[in-house]
Amino acid sequence: MRDLFGKSSRVTCWFLGFLSEKNSLCQNRIKSFYDLHENSWAYSGSDVVISRVVPDKSEADINELSFTELRDKLLALDPLNKDHVVKVNQAEAEFWKKSEGYRVGWSDEILGFDCGGQQWVSETCFPVGTLAKPSMKDLEYIEGLKQLIEKVEIPAPAPIEQRWTACTKSPMSPASSTREDDVFSWVGIIMYLPTTDPRQRKEITEEFFHYRRLTQTQLWDKYSAYEHWAKIEVPKDKDELAALQDRLRKRFPVDAYNKARRELDPNRILSINKLEKLFPLSDSI
Repeated sequence: MRDLFGKSSRVTCWFLGFLSEKNSLCQNRIKSFYDLHENSWAYSGSDVVISRVVPDKSEADINELSFTELRDKLLALDPLNKDHVVKVNQAEAEFWKKSEGYRVGWSDEILGFDCGGQQWVSETCFPVGTLAKPSMKDLEYIEGLKQLIEKVEIPAPAPIEQRWTACTKSPMSPASSTREDDVFSWVGIIMYLPTTDPRQRKEITEEFFHYRRLTQTQLWDKYSAYEHWAKIEVPKDKDELAALQDRLRKRFPVDAYNKARRELDPNRILSINKLEKLFPLSDSI
């Protein structure tokens, strides 16, 4: 792993709950989830409260569930209800507050995280100045995102992830820069898929892409933000795909990349559909 200064090293990590969750300390940390579960109510769309949640005896003992499993159960009650999601977020914030601490070790031993179940994620990367002269764009972006969520009343689950990295000389990286002291911030938004119900999963997916599109139209160009390659969803609409191709070409050396692809992988053995769509080797899309 490389730290903010681009060096491989031992790190001191401010960790969030990486201790075992099967002990008394965890029971105290996770109490906010138990309390919310006990006081949750079942809703039917926009109707009034119709029943109190009663644990299903066929389900695993609630005390045996991890924090992420509990979060999924709570979100599944009403995943697109903003007020309900806010309550779950508050319970999660309390969990993390009780889980703070410091740990020293090798980066590959520490930088791990239980992300939870199935989810939609979009993560963008953008320049934020240097260590000596930060631009404060990282804080401005988060503030803008927060205002967007509150204005549109998006049922945005926690967390909004933010991290920082040193730049790289790799020209196809969203964090590429010719200036060695540049710093980049990465911000990820998320929506969980805590249910197996096809209709509900479809509704969550639609809401997530609405959420993502709002960040795209209001924040990406303003902060020169580009998505993590693994988070890009190839548009099905041809005009949207063409617009994405043009945008990528403004940031990355697409012609040089395609030239290398032709020379080193003429039979496209190492290619995938996403690459063929984003970086077509012919005029066809």
